[in-house]
Amino acid sequence: MKRKKVSASDVARAAGVSRTTVSFVLNNTPGKNISEETRQRVLQACERLNYEPDVNARRVAMVRNRSVGLYIRHSQYVYTDAFIVRTVEGMSQAVNRHRVQLVIQPISQSGEIDYRELVARDRLDGVILINTRDDDPQLEQLLDVGVPVVSLDDIGDAPADQVFIDNHKAAGDMVDYLHGLGHERIAMIAHAPSHYNASRERIRGYLDAAARHRLGHGNDLLEIGDFSEDSGYRAMKRLLERRAPPTAVFAGNDVIAYGAIFALRDAQFRVPDDVSVVGFDDDYLSRYLNPPLTTMALPAVGMGLAAVDRLVQRMTGTDDSEPRRIILPTSISIRMSAAPPRD
Repeated sequence: MKRKKVSASDVARAAGVSRTTVSFVLNNTPGKNISEETRQRVLQACERLNYEPDVNARRVAMVRNRSVGLYIRHSQYVYTDAFIVRTVEGMSQAVNRHRVQLVIQPISQSGEIDYRELVARDRLDGVILINTRDDDPQLEQLLDVGVPVVSLDDIGDAPADQVFIDNHKAAGDMVDYLHGLGHERIAMIAHAPSHYNASRERIRGYLDAAARHRLGHGNDLLEIGDFSEDSGYRAMKRLLERRAPPTAVFAGNDVIAYGAIFALRDAQFRVPDDVSVVGFDDDYLSRYLNPPLTTMALPAVGMGLAAVDRLVQRMTGTDDSEPRRIILPTSISIRMSAAPPRD
C-alpha cells in the first residue's frame, strides 16, 4: 500500500501549532511574531516526520497580495442565492475595514478543480469556502496549500476555522414549530442534494424531528431541489401527487419556498389556508410575499464579517491558536405563511 504523504497539517499537529504557523516558519515569512522555541518545534516536527514541502504549495504561500478569495461551490445561482448575497455584504464591510481585496470565485458543480492553481492565479493570502461538498476530493489539497482557510459550513475536524450555524437544530426547530401548529404531514423540499453539507444537516434535522414527533412518514414526504425556484416548483408538484399530500411544507431555503408557493397557487391551493409553507434564510423578499413568508432567519451578514475577521487574524499571524468552530444563532421569523391545518 502506498504510504500517505506527510502534509503540513500533520506537522502542525505534531508541533502543537496551527497550519498557518508551519507555513510562516517554512517560508521564513517576515514580520510574524513567532518565537524561536516555536520555530524549532516546527522544524523538529518536520525532521521527525520526514516532511517534504510541496514546491508548488510553497510557491503559492510565498505570494502575498492582501487578497482573500471566496470560493462558492455552486456557480449557477451564485448571484440569486439570497444567503450568499447577504454574506458577501458582511464580508465587504470587513474587507474594507481591514483594507484587503475580496475575490469572488464561483465554482462549477461538475469538473475537476485545482484549488492550488486558483490560489496562485489570484495571488490569494486566504480563502473562505461556502457550500462545501462531501465529495470534493480537492478540499484536503486546499487545506494543505499553505494559506489560511475559513469554512462557512461545518466540515467537522478538518484543520480550518469554521463559522456556521447549527443546520440540524435549525431544521428541527422549524419542524417543531409546524408540529406545534398541529401539522402531522410535514413535507420537506431540501434546497440542494445531500452531498452539500448544509443540505445534509437540514435533511437530518427534519428527519430526526419527524421521528421525535412520531409523524411516521419518514422519507415519504422528502423531495430534493437544486437551489432554484423552478426545482421548488417541480418538487411541490410531485408532493401534491401523493395519495396523502402534506398540510405543511418546510423549504430548505426561501428560493425553494417561492417555487413551492407558485406551484400551490397554480394547483388552486391557498397558502396558508390549505397548505402552510415555511422557508430558510430570511431573504429580503420574503417579508413582501403574499402572504409574507415564515422563515428561519440566519445571521448571514454576521457570518461574513466573522469569517473575514478570522481569516485576517490568521493571515497576519495575530492568532496562532487551534482552529475554532464558531456557531452563530438562528431564530424563526414568524409571519403569515403558516397556520394550523384545517379540519
